[in-house]
Order: sequence, then C-alpha cells, then structure tokens
Amino acid sequence: MRILLLADVHANWQALLSLQRAERKPDTVLFAGDAVGYGPDASDCARWLLANTTAAVRGNHDDGAQRSQRDGVCFGVPPELVSAAREMIAYSHQCLSARELNGIGHWPLTASLALGGARFYIAHGTPADPLCGQLNPALCPEADLHSLFDGIEADVIVVGHTHMPAIRKFAGRLIVNPGSLGQPRYGTPDATYAVWEDGQLQIKHLHYDHDTTAQRLRLAPVSIETIEQLTAVLEKGFLQ
Repeated sequence: MRILLLADVHANWQALLSLQRAERKPDTVLFAGDAVGYGPDASDCARWLLANTTAAVRGNHDDGAQRSQRDGVCFGVPPELVSAAREMIAYSHQCLSARELNGIGHWPLTASLALGGARFYIAHGTPADPLCGQLNPALCPEADLHSLFDGIEADVIVVGHTHMPAIRKFAGRLIVNPGSLGQPRYGTPDATYAVWEDGQLQIKHLHYDHDTTAQRLRLAPVSIETIEQLTAVLEKGFLQ
C-alpha cells in the first residue's frame, strides 16, 4: 500500500499540481493540516484536499480561515509572520466557498486510523496542542516524546506545523513531519512530503514552479509588505 503524507499546503496550487505530476496515484492521502493561508489559491487547494484525502486534520490556518481572523490574534504563527498570516487568512476566507469553509473548518483536531497493516495518528501540532504545538521530531528530547505519545497507539505518528521535514524512530514507532508542500522553510524552496509504502517511510523533495505561485500572490488584494515577505519565503525557503 502506498500512502502520501502531506502537510502545510498553504494555498499553493502550483506545488500541489507538481505533486500530482510527480507521483503516481497513491492508494490514499493523509493530510496533517493547513490547506490555506500564506498562498494565493485557497479554493483550489481546499477543494482538492477535501476530495482526495482519506483522513485530514485541521491546522491553525484552516481554523482561522473558517472564522476569518482579520483582527484577532493569529495563534501558532511565527512573530515575524503575524501580519502576513492575518491578511492571508482573511483572504482565504473570502476565496473559499461555504462548502469549502465548512469542510476544512470541521476537520478534526486529530485522527487515528489503520491502513496497510499499520496504525496512523495525525495532528497538525502535537497531541497536547493539536493546532499550534511545535515539534521537531529530530530534535525533541526522548523524555518529551514519551510524555507526548506514550498514550497513543500508533505505528506512524504524523505531525506538521513547523514546515521542517524530519523522521525519527522512537519506541518502536516512526514520527514524521513531512515538511511543507506549500511554504518550505528548511533552507531551500523545494517542497517536501513523505511516502509510506509497505512499511517503508521516506521524505521526498519536489522542485516546483514557485515563480508562478509568487506571480499569483502579487495579484492578491493584500499589502505590498505581505506580498514581498511571502514571496521571499517562497524564493529562499526560509524566514528572514
């Protein structure tokens, strides 16, 4: 069984299109949250994810878009991105249909399911803070991993939110952050995702046309400061 593990698409339709061209059709897709926010094509991405995922969980941007946090606090966002996140969450809300808003807004905070002889657990952040918890599996102390995951019965634990790809073996399980398909922040602009196939787990890197995403972003009715900041992240793969 071949399973795609995705996270943090962030309204980047060009990245999602490139994934569809690069990967043969999988048996299933699991999504660790944030379909929207930061990118220009919220509706296309939300619609595809709602139609093609077997299980998906709600990210902090999905939650914000469903409620349209124009003036409220943007929880779980790096301080330097708060203003941009607020604008793009509001823009995502405007772009999404009522059905799409309802769909992503009612994704659960966590999901557990069995597929291909393995048990999967999915959260955008962490079990303790599913929307905004920060976890880098590669760097997290083992004691903290025990505290977070000892009560969860799963062979593969999937998290997102940090935009940093990582895999770690822990207590007979695999913890994976597939990184961000739509806004990579690990030092290169290439998108990342993960593939689980018959017990083997691998993070993959995908070169896509981020220039087209940047051009689409420049057409969005948001401030020039937001456009310049988010375009720089797309082009460089890190926050300045």
